[in-house]
Amino acid sequence: MSVIFKSQNHKYESIDSSEVIEWTSVTSFISKYKKPFDAQTVAEKSSKSKKSKWYGMSVADILQAWENESNRAIDQGNWYHNQREADLLELNTIERHGCILPIIRPIITDDVKYAPPQKLQEGMYPEHFVYLKSAGICGQSDLVEVAKGCVNITDYKTNKEIKKESYVNWEGVSQKMLSPVSHLDDCNFWHYALQLSTYMYIILKHNPKLKPGKITIHHVLFYTDGTDKFGNPITKLDDQGEPLVKKIVPYDLPYLKAEVINLIKHKQDAN
Repeated sequence: MSVIFKSQNHKYESIDSSEVIEWTSVTSFISKYKKPFDAQTVAEKSSKSKKSKWYGMSVADILQAWENESNRAIDQGNWYHNQREADLLELNTIERHGCILPIIRPIITDDVKYAPPQKLQEGMYPEHFVYLKSAGICGQSDLVEVAKGCVNITDYKTNKEIKKESYVNWEGVSQKMLSPVSHLDDCNFWHYALQLSTYMYIILKHNPKLKPGKITIHHVLFYTDGTDKFGNPITKLDDQGEPLVKKIVPYDLPYLKAEVINLIKHKQDAN
């Protein structure tokens, strides 16, 4: 248990104060290799472009609309993650992959989450806390399953869409991520593939006898009550005021081991 997560400030810290490690979440780690999005500049261009739905709006109003939609999506995503974790934690065991697996509960005390021992046994690990001290990276995987000598990772995504290809400009050139993964399209499918592959890599570094299994995202779609004036979905709610899930679309992701190794090396060389 070398690392803790404090939910109040969303910060990872070493338990041993003598350790000088600036922990980086896996999500933030991967984000550094996306092309930066200059919201201010894009909003300014959008407000002046007659082809844009934002034409004629003030830059401040455009930015506020984007922030409102981002917050709505985050809240909806948090709700679904919490529901899935709560459902699993009501159980002691579950049948998966032809095995009866124990549910391994996260270690949380006074709103502080502790990284568990990284050596894993067969079981299902909701919100599994992983870390790799040599790289200073850590994170929490929505669901890790260890069964029959394999590690399977599932992540829940509530975006409006999963994009497998990035933006293509008028010259037919697609936007790529930054080096050393500049061969990958800069879109959320590949961002997620890198994120979950990093979790897989960390787990296997601590558990060399285990093998990589399936890496999957569940794209969760919700019922809507139409859209707002900006075209963003209005989530339909049940009698308890909670979102209604319409369907879940699974996507299998590749294990990008070589890319993860290159990213970690790139980070270490920069330090």
